Amino acid sequence: MHLLPLLTLTSGLLSYTLASAPALRSLDTAPVLHFTLTRRGGKFAPTEFARDYVNLTYLAEELEKTEARFNLTKREVKGNKLVRKAKNNEVGGRDPSALMGEVAADGIWYAKVKIGDPPQEIEMDLNMLVSDFYVVTTTSRKGSRYDDFFSQSAQKSLDRPYPTCYQHTDLFTLPAVNDPLPLSFPYCRPSKFSRNTLGPSGSSLGLAPSEHLSQTGSISLFKQLLEKEVIQHPIFSLMLINGQDGVLSVGGTAASTIEMVVSQTENALNQLDGTEKGDVGPVEKLAPLVKRGRHGKEVVTKREDWETGWVWTGVQGAEGWWQLLMRGVWVDGSKVLQNQAVVIDINSPFILAPPLAVKAFYASISGSRPLPPPFSNFYVFPCLNPPTLHFEFSGTPFPFMQGGRGAEWSGIPGGKFSLGRLEAGSGYCVGAVVETRMGIREERDEVVHDGKRGRSGPSRGGLGGNGMRDVWVIGEGFFRGVGGVFDVSLSSALAKSGYSEIFARLLN
Repeated sequence: MHLLPLLTLTSGLLSYTLASAPALRSLDTAPVLHFTLTRRGGKFAPTEFARDYVNLTYLAEELEKTEARFNLTKREVKGNKLVRKAKNNEVGGRDPSALMGEVAADGIWYAKVKIGDPPQEIEMDLNMLVSDFYVVTTTSRKGSRYDDFFSQSAQKSLDRPYPTCYQHTDLFTLPAVNDPLPLSFPYCRPSKFSRNTLGPSGSSLGLAPSEHLSQTGSISLFKQLLEKEVIQHPIFSLMLINGQDGVLSVGGTAASTIEMVVSQTENALNQLDGTEKGDVGPVEKLAPLVKRGRHGKEVVTKREDWETGWVWTGVQGAEGWWQLLMRGVWVDGSKVLQNQAVVIDINSPFILAPPLAVKAFYASISGSRPLPPPFSNFYVFPCLNPPTLHFEFSGTPFPFMQGGRGAEWSGIPGGKFSLGRLEAGSGYCVGAVVETRMGIREERDEVVHDGKRGRSGPSRGGLGGNGMRDVWVIGEGFFRGVGGVFDVSLSSALAKSGYSEIFARLLN
């Protein structure tokens, strides 16, 4: 993943970046497909309508839902490496024909895509924990529906990549592509006698980098776009503008597009300002980027940093998810934690941290404390003293959840790091970094084994559970201020912060 630091619009653009790999300098000149992202159900809102204090019961339920998504896989040794694979569906009482990745669920980021002739619009859910791309149609009228019966261009096949799925080919209408493109995908129809057919229809786009997390074994969307030369790079980028809007870019980044919008907007403002003063002369060129060093020293640099100012970090751990090494956690300018394993998942509304890490994190925030059971996973801090936070990747600290300090009338008390006030009139706010006990609880879980309840062999051998012990989950809050780019072929990632800040300022 590449990370780019926070940019602001003042007299110029302020940025501090590191040099990137030369191979990525042409990312933004290559063909790129930009999909508009939306968070189903609107932005994450733990506070009740017209109130600024949280519903702790709702928060606990959302935490349980988030943790459950990480318990659908297991680790096993394959060849000379450790990989992640889907668990047997019978574990946990799941339907034997159920695929990972529930479609049309609230709180999930999705993009709209049109399939067939005439086009049928369907919502495509993003899922960073699986790698399958499939379409599911049920007998329920819930969700968004694609039906091959109404498509004149549908090409049906008898191949069954999964018990409830047939391999289909149909035309996809994609952004910036003039003609509809034939793409292959598993088309799944749950049995009428299955409870899955009562669920909603929709589609799931798996973004995990490993094919070991593919249950259907079908060709991924990225590979098909590369083979058809629609894109040139096997990468995608994510940028969340705010709590409910974002951009998914396939084949490149949105950097050049953002720079063009910024340039056009500033030129228009300069022309308007000049017209009001009676000055109709040529518009001055935009101010150059300012590269701010760690000691506050400013050095003029070129605007090409939009394309070259990326920082790489490699994927580690069991092959499967986007798991990275976070070099440090900084609170108010002090490094309080180092060398923490993290998993990227934009569908997590929280930043999840293991017990020891979350205790050390909040111990560095004056006045913070954990809540009593049954809400002991959550911590509170003084609303008028929110921390300044940075996550360090590849030697570079990246700011996140900053802005809106104090109890501002225009935002949630406690700033962006706050989930809301603890209770009406309280001076304490609930922090967005939440304790998770995944990997500890799951190692003790009992599973059905040979018809009897008891521990499975791998649980006693060290590979039991979901492997999330001592692992953070970096959720959507981090990406509101940081643009991330993910290389599927190299299983590495980069990030660039500031996209959302620029968009927010332009939209405001």
